Amino acid sequence: QVHGVTSGYTGYSFRNAPHFMSFVPSETTTRDAQFETEATLDHYFYHDNTAPFLATRLIQRLVISNPSPRYIKTVATAFVGGIYETGGNSFGRGKYGDMAATIAAIYLDR
Repeated sequence: QVHGVTSGYTGYSFRNAPHFMSFVPSETTTRDAQFETEATLDHYFYHDNTAPFLATRLIQRLVISNPSPRYIKTVATAFVGGIYETGGNSFGRGKYGDMAATIAAIYLDR
């Protein structure tokens, strides 16, 4: 269930009500803007669709224009898990979004 500010015309609501900041720079407004920006970027980066989206686009730009679902899943799994293992070699550090594991999965997958 979603709680927050609701528009009477559209029926949509905000999870976090918008916060309008002053144009006069101060330490508080700068800090709030940084927190809001970081929270937004984290939300996009850790979204469930980010890994398959990036996997698809990277494969299309680097290898093949029409990747198979298995190939996309392999690369997305490497992105999420941060590790890719093949032929006894391990790539990545095990952290979400590790590009070494992602690129290794793109180029070294069968």
